[in-house]
Amino acid sequence: MNERFRIYAAVALTGLLVVGGGILFLGRSSASSAASVHQIKPLHPHAKAKVALAPPKVTMTKAKATPARRPAVIAGIPTPLADALKRHSVVVLALVAPTSQVDGLTLAEAKAGAADAHAGFATIHVGNNAQVEALSALLGTSADAQNRLLDAPSVLVFQKPHALYVRLNGYVDAETVEQAAVNAAPAS
Repeated sequence: MNERFRIYAAVALTGLLVVGGGILFLGRSSASSAASVHQIKPLHPHAKAKVALAPPKVTMTKAKATPARRPAVIAGIPTPLADALKRHSVVVLALVAPTSQVDGLTLAEAKAGAADAHAGFATIHVGNNAQVEALSALLGTSADAQNRLLDAPSVLVFQKPHALYVRLNGYVDAETVEQAAVNAAPAS
């Protein structure tokens, strides 16, 4: 036989022995580990016998008065808007998603614009379903069809009692919000 053939045969035989030994070794180790389960002994085997359960102590305490939760909607108007309209004749309302960066910027600009115009300010987060539904119902009465659907972010300027003056969709800067609020203010 050729010497090259002998080398190939030796390498092949060695490979078969290694693979066969590995399979045999893995087969035995998994079978032996499944068969032998070790039990864990408790540190204090007599602890259960010595411990007697005492009845639970019951103490009477005065219940703390929890502050009444404000409803999300008052008379069909979202609570933040209703509260702001009680104090101001013009209110800037920011409808935002709290986790969005653009909405965060819009919120800051709307707040600054409302302050510059001396108008009220309120925020509604899109995650508050009750308030968003009330706002949708409030806008659903609008004569302008484009004002009936809500987008976030958006800035809405309301006049007393709860009339939508203007709606600004998307990012809006403070100067635009201020101008809209000033325009919405009643002539004195």
